[in-house]
Amino acid sequence: MELTRRNEVEPMSRAHLDNEEKEVRKVVMDTQLENFLNMMGEAERAGGRVLHELTDQAQSLELKELLKKVAHDEGYYAGELAAQVRRLGGSASNKTGDFVEKVRAVGDFKGKLELLNRGQRWVIRKIDENLPSISDLQLQAFLRVMAKGHHVNIGALEDALKEGLL
Repeated sequence: MELTRRNEVEPMSRAHLDNEEKEVRKVVMDTQLENFLNMMGEAERAGGRVLHELTDQAQSLELKELLKKVAHDEGYYAGELAAQVRRLGGSASNKTGDFVEKVRAVGDFKGKLELLNRGQRWVIRKIDENLPSISDLQLQAFLRVMAKGHHVNIGALEDALKEGLL
């Protein structure tokens, strides 16, 4: 009777150890990926802050609404990037990138909007550069959606500038 119990418990212990090993492997996140995702999160937070400032400066009600929508997207992406870092076992940054100061340094409002779009293009380029090295399918899907969202926002802001909305 004693032997049977020992044999019954032993396989469960092995399974438990296998699960623990899997969890340990999951918790160790690639430093390069963690740095990339945190850099992107910091850039998104900076974009969100810039957009809030530009919304206050916009004269056109339509442009104000567009900038609020884009700011909402930036906040969503920043939050999701942090969640992805944590899901993959990393430590999410809560810093804000230096893009805020770069935009503030531009003298005219239209120039600030153009720099904002260059920043949006930078995000897309960084995603495109890093996507081939990312093996996590959920993260790949999120980054593709994020890049598409940035394409849409660039187009909307370019249209607003063409229409003379300031």
